[in-house]
Formats: sequence, structure tokens, C-alpha cells
Amino acid sequence: MSKLKAIFISAALVAVLAGCTSNASPTMRAFEGLTPSCETYKGGSEIDSVKVTATKDKVPTVEFVTQQVGSSIKAPLATIKQTQTKVIREGSGPTFTGNSLVALEYAVYSSSTGTVLGSSQFNGTDPAAQVFDATNSKLYCDALSGVKEGSLVIFATAPTEDDPEGSLFVIDLKKVYLPHANGDVQSPEAGLPAVVRAPKTGQPGLIQPNFSAPTEFRKAVLIQGKGETVKAGDSVTVHYTGWIWGSTFEAPFDSSWNNGTPATFNVSKSGLISGFVKALEGATVGSQIIASLPPADGYGPEGNGTIPGNSTLVFVIDVLGINK
Repeated sequence: MSKLKAIFISAALVAVLAGCTSNASPTMRAFEGLTPSCETYKGGSEIDSVKVTATKDKVPTVEFVTQQVGSSIKAPLATIKQTQTKVIREGSGPTFTGNSLVALEYAVYSSSTGTVLGSSQFNGTDPAAQVFDATNSKLYCDALSGVKEGSLVIFATAPTEDDPEGSLFVIDLKKVYLPHANGDVQSPEAGLPAVVRAPKTGQPGLIQPNFSAPTEFRKAVLIQGKGETVKAGDSVTVHYTGWIWGSTFEAPFDSSWNNGTPATFNVSKSGLISGFVKALEGATVGSQIIASLPPADGYGPEGNGTIPGNSTLVFVIDVLGINK
């Protein structure tokens, strides 16, 4: 069960902006090199022989068609040499292409007996949220790359020293989030810092401006997305980076990019600083927003943790999805 827990972490993403602390690295990891890509899934005769029965609000069941291997009768998955994927029911949403967050229901089975080793409930009460990428989870990223949101898929992994029998996964891909803003790039706006982006990941960085911080709240759309519009009270998933104006802008005080996963929270002043809510309201999914927050819209004269009192803050936010 330890392998299952390591792969699928079913935990609520925390709104760190409710009380930001500095845990970002002093340099921008996105600019150290390009992020490797995930490979589109591959099928095979072995995975095609597995039968899946899916019933609403229940964990799916699987059935193996045994085959003769030499003098032994074996389940077909015992002979696979590489991961194989099969789409049982194709969805109509965005396609997962790797290096992004997904929400899913899952079940893991023994490849030899079909016994369930662990699963979510498949009734919407405990979906897992997980980033699959080509660096930390390539096997699973490759198994799902090319699968559309709303699809039910199965994939089997080849036996390894750590997993002598291999494993069979059934995945209901509930939500595919954007890896970063993906709309139309807009012209920079005077009075706000210029933004640069890593070529592959889209992670933003700031160019040190030669002008003073605005005294009033300011925001601008850097990339105009074409998705739904964020409204007050919505649950949104975003990537963000926050800097203190007057610092070198090399070391953000907080960044979901550097933390390794997007953040999900409600667009509400009861849980977020008011300037962050102002920045998000009216933004569309796929957009990138830059906002300058005077102290009154940030942490005021008291400050917060490593953020001194009366600090003007700068945020760059990529809107990755609205959670229904």
C-alpha cells in the first residue's frame, strides 16, 4: 500500500495565501532548463484482453482472460514488457499532455489475480489530486498522456524488482488542469514590472523595474485566456508567484511553482488577502494576471511572517481551472 499512497495523494490543496510564509528557493527553478515531455500512451494486446465493468458510484471490477504461456496458465499482464493503456470510455474534455495537475478517481489491482489493492470511492467523495510530470512520475505521466478529461482508462505496468507482478490501474480522469496560462499574449502595461516566462513550463519571473511601486491597486492581463470567468466565491486552481516590491525580485516570498503543485482555494476575502481576490475576480481560465497590491490590499502595517509591514506586493497568477 505504500506505493499506492506515494503515487496518488488524496489531499486538499491548501490556500497558502491565507498566511504566506517564505519557503521558495532563492532562484527560479524554471529557468534552469526545459522540462522533459511525457510520451503519448501506447496500447497492446495484453491490455486489450482485460475486461472492465464500471457501474455508477461503485469501484469498477476487472476480469482477466488467462492464456497459455509454455506449460503454465497465466494472466495476460504477466507477459507485458512496457506500460500499456486502453481507453474504456472516451471523454470530451481537454487532453492531458503531461506536466500538469489532474483530479481523478482510481483503483489499483493485482495483475495476477484482479484483486483490488486500493481505491477511491468512485462516487465523487474522495477524488485524488496529483501532478504527473516527466521528471517525478514519468511512468504514470506517459500512461495518461493523450487521454481526454472525462475518460475512463486502464493501464498496466510491467513487472519490476519492486513490483514483481506489475499493477493494473483503472482511472476515471475527472479534471485536467492547464499546466500554465495558454491564451493570447497581451502588450505590457506601463507602471507594472515586465514578466519573462520559462520556455517550456511557462513559469514567470520579473524584470527589476526602474520606477517606484504604484500607490493604488493595479492589475493587468498579460495573457488573455478563453475559458470561464472567475467570480467571487468560486473555487479556483492557480499557479502564482508573489514578490515584495523593493526586493531584487529574484527571490519570491512564496510560489506554487517552487512548491511543486498548483494551489486551490475559494475566491473570498474571508480566506485570502483582498488584493489577491481583486486580481482574480473577472479573470478567465487560461489567463495570466499581474497585480500590484499596496499595503491596504496586502498585509497592512502589521506584515505577515517574513513580509515586513507596509509592504507593496506583486503577484503573477496563472488561472488553470475553476472547480465545480
